[in-house]
This record gives sequence, structure tokens and C-alpha cells, in this order.
Amino acid sequence: MNYLSKNIKYIRTLKRLSQEQFADDLKVSRSRISSYEENRAKPPIHFLIELSNYSNFTMEVLVKKNLNNLNL
Repeated sequence: MNYLSKNIKYIRTLKRLSQEQFADDLKVSRSRISSYEENRAKPPIHFLIELSNYSNFTMEVLVKKNLNNLNL
């Protein structure tokens, strides 16, 4: 199962950031973050690399694990 959209939102809320702040940190638009969180669009690989570096989670964890269940 793909948990990416949920994990993007989870990372953002864990850091207590608005979509706008999160988007600025990752150098994308707020609407793009919204699209990813709502699973209306799939992020490109370069975004996943940036998110992995930003969050310190591997891309595999971002896609395959539900971060909500890891009790971070």
C-alpha cells in the first residue's frame, strides 16, 4: 500500500507547519503540497528526494510505511 500522501501530511503536521510554510521549505507551491496530501497528484522523484532529506526518512519508508503508526 502507498502511504505517501498521508505521510506528507503527517510530516508537515509533525513539524507544525502550514502548507505554505512546508511548500516554501521544499521549494514547491502550496497547491502542489495540497495535491500531494489529497492524493490528487503523485510527486516526482526529485520531490521525494527533497522530502527524504528534509524529513530524514528514506524514500522507501515514505512510500511503504504509515508514519502515523510509528509513534514518532
